[in-house]
Amino acid sequence: MRRVLLLGGFGFIGSQIRLLFEQQAGLLTVTAPRSGELNLITASEVAWDSLISGARPDVVVNATGRTTGTNVNLYESNELLVSRLLSSLQRLDMSPWLVQLGSAAEYGVTATARPVGEQDPCNPVSDYGLSKLAATHLILKALNRQTTRGVVLRVFNPVGAGQGENTLPGRAARLLREAQSQGLARVNFGSLAPCRDYLDVRDVACAVLVAVRLGDQASDSAFPAEETNPHVLNVGSGRARSSRELVRCLADLAGFTGKIGEESQGSPRSEVPWQQADVHRLQALGWVPHFTLEEALEDLWNSLPPPPPVLTPAAGKAASASTDKRS
Repeated sequence: MRRVLLLGGFGFIGSQIRLLFEQQAGLLTVTAPRSGELNLITASEVAWDSLISGARPDVVVNATGRTTGTNVNLYESNELLVSRLLSSLQRLDMSPWLVQLGSAAEYGVTATARPVGEQDPCNPVSDYGLSKLAATHLILKALNRQTTRGVVLRVFNPVGAGQGENTLPGRAARLLREAQSQGLARVNFGSLAPCRDYLDVRDVACAVLVAVRLGDQASDSAFPAEETNPHVLNVGSGRARSSRELVRCLADLAGFTGKIGEESQGSPRSEVPWQQADVHRLQALGWVPHFTLEEALEDLWNSLPPPPPVLTPAAGKAASASTDKRS
């Protein structure tokens, strides 16, 4: 029985990892408490050491992190937390297999129509990308010093149930749900020209499972030494899709036939016009995506809460009259 300590197991990606791992024979998953119960950023060294020693993990999966906020927020959630994890393992003299979830934002601007590989340079253009790259460097330095073992998964653009509004899919789904319920004729976005490598979050969870099982191997045969960054693996669909195509697909799910405008201010990530993952390394380890973007968007759409009822003027009067009568 392999014991897995999952950090961030109640987040968007972490929840899918937790659900998948709970279905696996031979894995016992210990999920770290929610941040409201144990804040891993501010937790004491004693609390960190107690969490890890109590879990007795063979594997630690770090699915924590945040994509928005101030520079300090991003540094604390994406870099400092990894530093604290590594420090605790060193104090405890433990060396479980680490699976760190990185991000495609670490690459920054990439060449159009050319898949980006793990050996390509990283030049992040957002504070989020900088903080995730700093965390990756911490892991890789520990690997080079042989003070830890593990792998970094550079996750591209996950899509699926429970996705937050800090992402284009999550925000678009919410806006289109509102437009549908309120009878709006127009929904505005920033530029939808950028192309991204979108993939179902359930396929991300499967990639994490593959990465966890790499720790069972007795050698580093999965990480050819002659390759650059051998312990980094891209997780993507291997296909670039325009943001416009993604929003149009959500509009079809919503039954929205109005105008989709592109006049709003875009996010800093729109500075990256095109990204597509080269996923040959991960596929060589037996991973393949099972879900299409359309299936991922349908899962996202179906997970939305129902829209609030829209009261007509007549209904409002009826409600008022009823209230007056009860009083």
